[in-house]
Order: sequence, then structure tokens, then C-alpha cells
Amino acid sequence: MNNTLTHRDVDFGDLETICSFPQDENELFFMFPKASYPLTIEQLHASIISRSDSTVIIADNQVVGFANFYEATIGEHCSIGNVIIHPDYRGKGIGRYLIQTMEKIAIEKYHAKEIHISCFNQNTGGLLFYSKLGYKPYHIEKRLHKDFIPFALIHMKKIN
Repeated sequence: MNNTLTHRDVDFGDLETICSFPQDENELFFMFPKASYPLTIEQLHASIISRSDSTVIIADNQVVGFANFYEATIGEHCSIGNVIIHPDYRGKGIGRYLIQTMEKIAIEKYHAKEIHISCFNQNTGGLLFYSKLGYKPYHIEKRLHKDFIPFALIHMKKIN
């Protein structure tokens, strides 16, 4: 991988690539709990049109990361969702760049005072990663997996 990372708005041609990122049902659940595995272009497109600022990260001339806001309230907060990194690019700084890019958009476009992100309790790697980036838990919500197994959705925030 070269060291040049860039970002841009998602376009329809990116969706098939992004759909290939979740490697199993659990990864898709962490990224997009309402979706059914495997992720389809139709499911992803529906999420994108109901959210804002869907953004892709580009490395080596290919899409390697994706996220958006499921809430964006001017002067208040933005909530980052649908976070996923290409499997071959995990652990290489793409996630950090992606979250920092979303934070910059939240601050510059929405003047957000807080940035929120949520992570399921089984996603230990995600929880540790977001904590390392300065996110602190503020609420735990009970959620049910499709087979009615209870999960904890840990809501975290970072104050600017």
C-alpha cells in the first residue's frame, strides 16, 4: 500500500466493492445491523439514501473504506455509522483516516460539538479502536440479534 490516502463521496459504482467488505454475518451485523448477509447493492443503496455524507476512502486507486452519518444535526452532533474497511487493508491506518475524515466533515460542515459512534459489545476490536481515538461510552442500549440473542450496543462520543 502506498501512503497516500484520499477520500470522496461515494458513487453508485462503489457499491459492489463495498458490499464485498463484510466477510461474514457478524461483520455485516457490526457494520449494518438491519442488513441481511450477504450485503447487496440494494440494501447498501437504501442505507446511503437515508443517511448523509456517505464517504469512501481510496488507497492504491481502490475503495478501501466506507462510512456515513445516520444523524447530522447542525451545531449539535453527528453520528457515524456503516463503518467498514476492506479486509486486506485492516490494521493499516485506514480506519483511523476514515474516522478522522468523518470527524472533519462533522466539524466543518455541521459545526458539530460532539461526534457519536456506536459499537456492539462483541466487537472488542472496534470498542478498543474507538476508545483509542478518544471516544468515551455514555449509554448502553439492549438490542436483539435476529435469533433474539441480546446484545449491548455501546454508544460512545467525542467532544470537540
